[in-house]
Amino acid sequence: MKFVCDATKLSETLSIVQGISERRITMPILSHLLISANDNLITVTATDLENTLETKCDALVHSGGKIALPSKKLFEIIREIHGGEIEIEELENSWVQILSGGVSFKLAGLPARDFPSLPTQDLQQQVRVQASSLDDMIAKTFFAVSTDDLRRNLAGLYFEPHGDGLLRVIGTDGHRLSFVEKKFENGLGFNEGIILPRKGVVELRKLLKSSGNGDIKISVSNNFFIAESGNIKLFSRLIELEYPDYKQVIPEQSKFSFTVNREVLNGAVRRVSVLSSEKTKSIKMNLSSSKIQLVSVTPELGEAKEEIDVEYTDDPVELGFNSVYLMDVLEAIDTEQVVIEITDELSPALIKPMGEQEYISVIMPMRV
Repeated sequence: MKFVCDATKLSETLSIVQGISERRITMPILSHLLISANDNLITVTATDLENTLETKCDALVHSGGKIALPSKKLFEIIREIHGGEIEIEELENSWVQILSGGVSFKLAGLPARDFPSLPTQDLQQQVRVQASSLDDMIAKTFFAVSTDDLRRNLAGLYFEPHGDGLLRVIGTDGHRLSFVEKKFENGLGFNEGIILPRKGVVELRKLLKSSGNGDIKISVSNNFFIAESGNIKLFSRLIELEYPDYKQVIPEQSKFSFTVNREVLNGAVRRVSVLSSEKTKSIKMNLSSSKIQLVSVTPELGEAKEEIDVEYTDDPVELGFNSVYLMDVLEAIDTEQVVIEITDELSPALIKPMGEQEYISVIMPMRV
C-alpha cells in the first residue's frame, strides 16, 4: 500500500474518528484505525465493537491495500505536519513509513486481518431526515439519560416511531424524564422503538452538527442504528432490552400550575444552588401568591435565598428539587416563558414551554 494525500485533509479525517478508538490494552486492535487505500480514496475506520465510524479522504493511490495503525499516534504525527503533501507507504511486518518534506516517521501497525469485521447495512431502508431537527430533539432529552451502566435499558435514548413519520425521543434516569416528538415527512426507516446507547448518541450528534441544515440518511439494520452524511458513516449497536413504560411517569393531571420567565428562574436557581449540598444539589422552592422563594441551606457552607415573580394565585406550596435537573430542563427550552405543573410536594413536577405541547420534562421531587 502506498498513497499521497494532503496532510491537512488527512488530519481532519483522522480527528473525526478519535472519539471511537479505545485506549484499553485488553484488545490492542481497538486502539487502531483500519486504513484502506483504493480507487484514489483513503477509507479510515474506527471501532470499539459497539460503535463503528467510517470516513473517507481523497488521495493519489499508487498501490492499494489495508493496514491497522495506532489511532492516537497516527493522528499526533499527521497533526504536526502543517500542510503540504504526505506520503504513507506500507513496509514489511505491518510497519509504515510516513514522509513529508524533510520529515520521516516509521510507525508500527497491525495486520488488517486482525481488525474486527464491519457491520452490514440494508440500503433499501435508508431514509433522509433533517439533521438540525433530529439534533434539536436529542438536545432536549439527552441530558436525562442515565449514566449508570447497571441500568442498561436506561443508558441510552429511546427512539419511538408512531406512524406517519411521527417520532418520539425519550430520555430518563429514573429521577427525571424528558420527552419530545416531531414529525418527519420522509418517514423514519424503522417501525419499532430502539434504544441508542450514550456513546452512539454522542457520535450521532457530532455527525448531525457537521451536517448543519442539510439532511442525513438513517436506517436500522441487523440491530445497528446507521447514520450517514457525506463521507461519514456511523454504525451504533442498539441496546437489546425493553424500555420502561415512560407514560406512567408523566402526570395526567396536576392540581396547580404557575408560569415564570425561563431565564429569570434559571438564573435564580443557578445562584442559589452555589450553596447547595455537593451531594444532593437540592434547593427548596416556596411558592405563594405571585412569588416564589428559592432557598438552599447547607450547614457547613451557609444559606442562599432569592425571590422572583411568577404567575400563581393558588395555595402556598413548598417543593424540593435537584437544582441541576431544573437547570438542565430550563436550558433545553427556548421559549421566553415556561409552565410548571405540580400537585403536591411528593408528586412529580411537569415542566414545559409555554404554548407548546411537543416537549415536556418531568422531575421527581426531593425532601429538603
